[in-house]
Amino acid sequence: MAATNPVQPDVLSDIESHTPESLHPILEAAFTYRKQLITAVCIILAITVAYAGYKAYSAKAESSAQAALGDIMVSSTGADRLAKLDALLGDVTDSVRPAVILEAAQTAMTMGDYAKAQSYWEDLVGLTEGEMQFVARMGRAKAMTLAGNAAEALKEMKELAGLASAAYTVPVYRQLALAAEAAGDKAEALAAYKKLDGEDVGDKPFVEFKISQLESK
Repeated sequence: MAATNPVQPDVLSDIESHTPESLHPILEAAFTYRKQLITAVCIILAITVAYAGYKAYSAKAESSAQAALGDIMVSSTGADRLAKLDALLGDVTDSVRPAVILEAAQTAMTMGDYAKAQSYWEDLVGLTEGEMQFVARMGRAKAMTLAGNAAEALKEMKELAGLASAAYTVPVYRQLALAAEAAGDKAEALAAYKKLDGEDVGDKPFVEFKISQLESK
């Protein structure tokens, strides 16, 4: 009795008869490992769907966090705003976190809570880079100056002065001058005001007065 051949080898033979000899091993492997290939494709599809779902969730979460931040900025001030920003930080996406911390730092500065503002600025320094990190370091130095830690603030500002682009020359040297004065470093303050005197500043008379005042001491 002749054995009944399964369909699959017939199909493979028919395909092989119309395929270059060099591709036969590939076809055989494809049929041999078809289950594994199907499983792999299913896994890839599952991962793709899951990733797409995650991206959609992340976008929704980011949009929700941005809306919440906007609502806080419009509807609250002072200690109430700061409390709400702190609460938002506990449940916010990483992409929005720097913006929330920035607002918290500025709110604390406005309230005169410079120690807390310094803590926020430090968090922002750790989360950012480039220009935003530069601004955060300036904010931290200003908070330190106002909190009575002018010596550390001056050290920070001297370092930033060496890194500042032309766009930041005036704000950096203005803050450096203030930190130096608060720290009692007359020479550093005078040098900073002289630097400002060579720039296009709107309060030139004040800068010239400070130079005259420091030179007379």
